[in-house]
Amino acid sequence: MFTWLNKPWQQFVQSHAQGRLPHALLIRGREGVGKQVLAEQLAAALLCEQPGAEGRPCGRCQACGWLQAGTHPDLLWVRPEEEGKAIKIDQVRALNTRLATTSHAGRYKVAILQPADAMNVNAANSLLKTLEEPAADTLLLLLAAAPGRLPATIRSRCQQLEVATPDRDSARQWLLDEGIAADSAARYLELAGGAPLLARRMAAAEDGALRDQRLEQLQGVFAGRLDPVQVAKEWLEPAGPEVLEWWRSWVQALLRWQLGGQPPVEEDVAQKLQQITETVDCRQLFEMSDRITQALNATGSGLNRQMMLEDVLISWARLAGPARTRTISR
Repeated sequence: MFTWLNKPWQQFVQSHAQGRLPHALLIRGREGVGKQVLAEQLAAALLCEQPGAEGRPCGRCQACGWLQAGTHPDLLWVRPEEEGKAIKIDQVRALNTRLATTSHAGRYKVAILQPADAMNVNAANSLLKTLEEPAADTLLLLLAAAPGRLPATIRSRCQQLEVATPDRDSARQWLLDEGIAADSAARYLELAGGAPLLARRMAAAEDGALRDQRLEQLQGVFAGRLDPVQVAKEWLEPAGPEVLEWWRSWVQALLRWQLGGQPPVEEDVAQKLQQITETVDCRQLFEMSDRITQALNATGSGLNRQMMLEDVLISWARLAGPARTRTISR
């Protein structure tokens, strides 16, 4: 388990040892910090037949074998049926039914909802009934990068467990230990906002060319050469959160440049952003960063992704002033 997960792990161990383990934990933290890894370890600790020091799973018993094979009948997963879509009420109803039955091994039943903030309203309301009247020896683990999207009634019935983003030096060293070159580690860690697992995923995807293309498109939208609605269509495939993460990192780089005189580390990025930093003030950039963050938080909520991208790209085009936004086709 990653070293930066030790603190939430110890909080869990202490609660369990003192008999204060809740029926639901909301594991919160930004995308790419290891929420799923922590949740799997917590589940394994409760399902293992012979836990060792500090409650860690032994890795040798039958239950651990089932977990490693992904076949343990008392570990239940709830995910969107399609990437980027919402968790539906039928999925939560099926979960509620299974949680109400006796566990297979006579120990805990653990359910992991990932991402929990992708539940639609009806699904969240259905889960609320289980949270209000939980079955004995059950633990719900709700993973959320945007916990504010969950209804307050859900959040109030969960004990929250924070997975903090590790400090940059520790995250960079971890990436180096994973075999990622020093320059790539620094580059992708900045793009990932300090989240090491997201940085590793970006580096493994070798999507530098795509990232450069998206930056050029943003530059073209800002300069009035490209239509934001057409660019939004191109961004739908692939439609993961990486593009929005990149975009937010570039806006944050612009803010650091304006406020502290610190240009981006990558010279080509600095050249492409120079025109923007000379045109747009800090207030506009802060507002733009908030818009991008809202779009990131809405990823997986079931909202129309093209319309979401169009709205943010049109706002971006308007930063340059009305004269450059006449070509917007919407």
